[in-house]
Amino acid sequence: MTTRGSQTNNMAYNFCGPLPPLVVLLALFLYFYLDARVPEPIPEKLKVKVMDAMMKTYGHTVNVLVSLRITEPFSDLVRKIADGFVLTMVTGFPWGLGPYDPRIKITDTHIREVRVKVYEPVSSLGRPERPVLIYFHGGGWSLLSVDSYDPLMRKISLDSGVVVISVNYRLSPQFPFPIPLNDCHEVVEYVIENSKTMRIDKSRIAIGGDSAGGNMAAAISLRLKSKIAMQMLLVPSLQFVNFNTTAFNENTLYLNRSINDPDSLMFVINYLGLEPKYMNYLRFNNHTSPSFKQSLENEYADQTLWLPKKYVRDKVIRENMEQPVDTGDEELFEKIKNKILDPLVSPLLADDDHLENLPYTYIMVCGYDFVRDDGIMFYERLNQIEEEVHLAYYPEGFHNALFFPHGPLKLDVAVRIVDDIVKTLKNVL
Repeated sequence: MTTRGSQTNNMAYNFCGPLPPLVVLLALFLYFYLDARVPEPIPEKLKVKVMDAMMKTYGHTVNVLVSLRITEPFSDLVRKIADGFVLTMVTGFPWGLGPYDPRIKITDTHIREVRVKVYEPVSSLGRPERPVLIYFHGGGWSLLSVDSYDPLMRKISLDSGVVVISVNYRLSPQFPFPIPLNDCHEVVEYVIENSKTMRIDKSRIAIGGDSAGGNMAAAISLRLKSKIAMQMLLVPSLQFVNFNTTAFNENTLYLNRSINDPDSLMFVINYLGLEPKYMNYLRFNNHTSPSFKQSLENEYADQTLWLPKKYVRDKVIRENMEQPVDTGDEELFEKIKNKILDPLVSPLLADDDHLENLPYTYIMVCGYDFVRDDGIMFYERLNQIEEEVHLAYYPEGFHNALFFPHGPLKLDVAVRIVDDIVKTLKNVL
């Protein structure tokens, strides 16, 4: 005969007994999948691990689709999926925020055959001579779009009161350099030439972008100089001659299967129009020749000259910043040198005369970003020739942190980054 007490004991035993195999597998999966090494100073580590897991899931999804021959790498489908993953991370929904917001007029249109999204705060609609930020999105010249950047552009426009024009330039590898850059330049030129009809103040035009977009903003500033009031370079990639930087070597230890994945060099391959087989040449700086490594041009990106050691966390790396000068592939360098030495590809390689008379320059870099050093060196070079430049350094930030000033994965560092961007737009424009 079973008593009530023995039933309770049996229930307790069953509840505390061996877990079902499915639960064990799920627990192990989560343990190993949420295994990203997150920068130590960031308090919201679980959020960053979820972000990392979602980016890895995107990569696995694309690999499966490509292996099943459902699509090709960097296809329209792959890019649509990337936009969906980004929007899910920053809003909680793969479709984003929707097309209507009563506080802001959003126009999806074209400028000189380039798709753009224009954000106009309702409070500014009746005003003439408004300030504008023309923004070039990141994504390694290969992924993302004005759609995935929609939440961030809305916030910047609403908080600053500035009109934002977000540019959907054509992407690599289908459209390598100089096509994406030319698309962005066409939009900027149009705004300059048609500022009056757009109710834009011609003296208050800023251009900016993050990562690949920051690269193109810097290149266009070299072209236009005083025609624009400010360039805003956010975690910019500014040179293609040295990928063995202190930032690369320090920071590929963190989030190294998502945002700091060394395989991200494939984006550079795409933009330069090179064959994928050359990726490891880039990683170990064998894409440049020994003679170039000893030249004046290489000194413009020399970390021993332009990177203050205070930004390098690792003592061993900090004390061994010199690069080998006796390695490289002469044949490959001859093939690509006209591209990678062009300041419109590598703005950091512009000589001092070329850097003079640039607009006010705002550079934002993050300590745990593998392109951190490019922005710092650009700041140091501009500062040395007494150009007006400001460096915003976030030691605990990482490459795509600015995406998360809101939403389910909201990060404190992202709030501060975007707040400072907004403050700068208000103060400078």
